[in-house]
Amino acid sequence: MDKTEFLERIRGGRRKLNEAISGLTEEQIAEDLVTPEWALRDLLAHLAAWQGEALRWVEQAAHGEEIGPLINQSVDEWNAHRVAERRHLPIIEVMQEFNENHDHLLAALDKWPAETVPLGPGAWDETAHLWWLTEHDEEHLPMIADYRRRLAASAAPTTNTDHGQTAQ
Repeated sequence: MDKTEFLERIRGGRRKLNEAISGLTEEQIAEDLVTPEWALRDLLAHLAAWQGEALRWVEQAAHGEEIGPLINQSVDEWNAHRVAERRHLPIIEVMQEFNENHDHLLAALDKWPAETVPLGPGAWDETAHLWWLTEHDEEHLPMIADYRRRLAASAAPTTNTDHGQTAQ
C-alpha cells in the first residue's frame, strides 16, 4: 500500500459514513440513540475529536515537535470526555467540526512526503501508527445500519391480524 491508497481508504470510509447518515433529520441525528449511550451526534463528535487529535499529531510531527503519548487516559475515558465536551454544541457545529477536521487532516496528510509516514514507523500500511484512521469511520457503520433498521421497522405499518386491516 502507498500513501495514495492510504488516503483513499480514509476518504472511502467517510463517503460510506456520509451515505449512511444521508437523509436523516437534524432531530434524528441529535436525539436518537445509535448505541446504548450515544446519539448519532455523539458518534460524529467522537469521530471529529479523533480526527482533530490526529491532525494535531501530524502538525506537531511536521514541525519536528515531540509527540509523546497520543492520549493520556484510557480510550474509553478519552472518548467520554471528548463527547461530553461537545454535547452542549448545536448540531450544526458538531457537523462542521466533523467535516472540517476530516478535510484538514486529509490536507495535512496530503502534504506529507510519500516516502515517510507521520508518527511512523515506516510505511503507509497496517504498521503505521495512524492506520486506525483508514478504518475508524467504517468501524461505526454497523451501528448506524442497526439504527436505520430500527427506524424503518418503527415506521412500517403493522397489520392487524384479527381483521386483516393495516393499522395507521
